[in-house]
Amino acid sequence: MRLPLILALALGLATAAQAETRLSDGVSLAHGTFSSGGGLTIATEFRRTTKGGTALCGAWSESESQASHTTGEARRIVQLASVYAQGRRVMQDLGALPRIAPRLDYAGAPAGCILTDLPWRAGRVPEVFLPRQQISRSGGGSSAPNIVFRQTGPGAMGAGLEVVPVLRRLSRLLDLSPAATVAEGRYSSGGGVRVAAELVSVNGRAHVCGLWSDLPGQDMRTEALGREILRRAQAVLDGRVMRDDLGELRRARARIDYAGVDATCLDTGQAWRAEMARRPLVLRLPETVVYRDTTPEGRVLIRFAPVAPQG
Repeated sequence: MRLPLILALALGLATAAQAETRLSDGVSLAHGTFSSGGGLTIATEFRRTTKGGTALCGAWSESESQASHTTGEARRIVQLASVYAQGRRVMQDLGALPRIAPRLDYAGAPAGCILTDLPWRAGRVPEVFLPRQQISRSGGGSSAPNIVFRQTGPGAMGAGLEVVPVLRRLSRLLDLSPAATVAEGRYSSGGGVRVAAELVSVNGRAHVCGLWSDLPGQDMRTEALGREILRRAQAVLDGRVMRDDLGELRRARARIDYAGVDATCLDTGQAWRAEMARRPLVLRLPETVVYRDTTPEGRVLIRFAPVAPQG
């Protein structure tokens, strides 16, 4: 038997003000992906109750952009999920867990808890199983595409649609000059991200114009994270942040020289001044944990760090 409870009851906390919990750095992840792109991630961990029992605490996320045929399917799949501990199924249906926005690192994420019938034993790691699902099927005169959900891929960090609006991608493009600043960062697991940008006057306003590339050597855990890294990047001039969040820059094939390549221009909201053209633009990439997972075999931690000089 299991009951969804407020955390104050499930974990025996002293006051209702402590009812919201946060996931620890021992969180375990399960990812699933639609063949059309996009997917979901479930983050869980076991917690000890004051009565010596075990609660499953966690949350789930789905991709911000995905195909219309998969809208609403993530919640249904979460309700079909099963949880195992050391080969024994201890729970089915995680629909009581809260839905949260996708994250690079689920440590510290808000979570809900469900009481299990397991006695507490330190070292147990939840293993979440997501069943394969046929979301839609092509053929038979139907115009629907063939879409399958499987427990694989980048999960909630994957995207079924380009997250930069089409009209924005196709407008305010210019050829990047040879003077553009280039910066890059690397994942500790291999591969990385490279960004090239410069400050340009567009209709009398200062714009950050640039683009970015994924670098080879990445694996399934990091290959969908590039735009999220750019969302945490800054364009800085003379120590002043001109643009916070470069996630709407366009993505292009990796290369050494970006001169002449079409670049997206993002408005800084500031008037152009002639002296801006004589100052070097600094691109600050974040230093952060991008992936954290605990499995029965051990812990996985992947970091991203800039390798170019930071201002």
